[in-house]
Amino acid sequence: MGDVTKGRADWSNLRVFFVVAQTGGINAAARALGLNPSTVTRAVEELERQLNVTLFHRGPRGVTLTEPGQTAFQRVRTMEKMAKSLELEVADNETLPEGRVRLAAPDGIAGYFVTPFLPEFLRAHPGLDLSIDCGLWPDRPLDGEADLTLTFSEPTQPDAVAQPIAHVHYALFASREYISLYGAPKTIEEMLPHPYVHHAAQTHQKELWGPRVEAWQVLTHKRIETNSSAVTVQAVRNGVGIGAMPTAIASVEPDLVMLDVLKVGPAKLWLVHHRDAVRPARVRLVKDWLRSIFDARERPWYRAEFVHPSEFPPETRMADPPAETGTRRAS
Repeated sequence: MGDVTKGRADWSNLRVFFVVAQTGGINAAARALGLNPSTVTRAVEELERQLNVTLFHRGPRGVTLTEPGQTAFQRVRTMEKMAKSLELEVADNETLPEGRVRLAAPDGIAGYFVTPFLPEFLRAHPGLDLSIDCGLWPDRPLDGEADLTLTFSEPTQPDAVAQPIAHVHYALFASREYISLYGAPKTIEEMLPHPYVHHAAQTHQKELWGPRVEAWQVLTHKRIETNSSAVTVQAVRNGVGIGAMPTAIASVEPDLVMLDVLKVGPAKLWLVHHRDAVRPARVRLVKDWLRSIFDARERPWYRAEFVHPSEFPPETRMADPPAETGTRRAS
C-alpha cells in the first residue's frame, strides 16, 4: 500500500480526498470546495494513481473508504489538525479577528437560534462587529454584501461554497395556557377547529410539507398569516392558536409545547460564502462560531434524524405538557 507520508502525493489532491471522505460524495465535496465535480474526480483519481491504491468504493449513493482509504484519511486528518495549529501559532497582528462581518440569515434563525449566543461570543472578541441582515426590508438592505449566509436554499452559483450546517425539523406547537383551555389535538382532523398561525414559507416549500399537510392547510382556519418567524412564535406563545415551528424552538421557548400530530422535515440549513470570503480571520472566526452553534453533537435537535423535545438534554428539556383540563372550542 502507498504511504501518504512519502511525499509522493500532491497536497491539493490530499485536501480534496479529505473533503470527499468527510462529505461522502463527489458532488457534496465539490460544493464544499467550490469546485466542479469533474475536478474533484480527477484529483481523487490522480491521488489513487500516485499512491497506487483504491481509496474509495464508488456506489449510487456516494463513496465509502476502502481499507487503504481509511488509513490515508487518518493520516490526512492529522495533517489537517497540524496545519490549523501552525496557523494559530504563526498568526501575527494582521490576522487578529477585528472588524465587521456581514451575515445574512432568516429572521427566525437569526433571532431565536443565533442571537442568544451573541453576548458570550462578542465579549470574547471585543474587536469584532456584526451586521445581521434578515431580508425584512429588501429595498433597504444593510450596507455591503454578506460575507456569510445562512439559507434553506442550496445555492447554484459556481463560485459559492455551501455546507449543510444543520437539519431543521418542524412540528406543531401550542402554548401551555392554550392547551389548558382548549386541549391538545391528537390528529390532523382534530386540528381543524383550532385557529392556525400560518407562516408564508410553508406555502412556498411544498416539497417539504407534502400534499397531506398542504390539503390540511387549505381547510384549516388561518387566524394569522405572516412572513415573520417572530410573529409566528409570539402569536403561538401568547395563545392565539397553533403554529408550525422548528423543534429547536423548544430549547429557547420552554412555554411552547410540541403536539404529537405532525412532524415535517428535515430541511437543510446551509452555510454559504464566496470561495474568497473566508480569507480574513474575522470571517473564519464567525464561520467557526456558527458551526459550533448548530453542532448536532451538542444540540441534538439539529440531527438528520428526528429527536423529540422530550429527549433534549436536561438543561433544555421542556416539562411534561399540562393536563387537558379545558374543553372549550378555540375562538
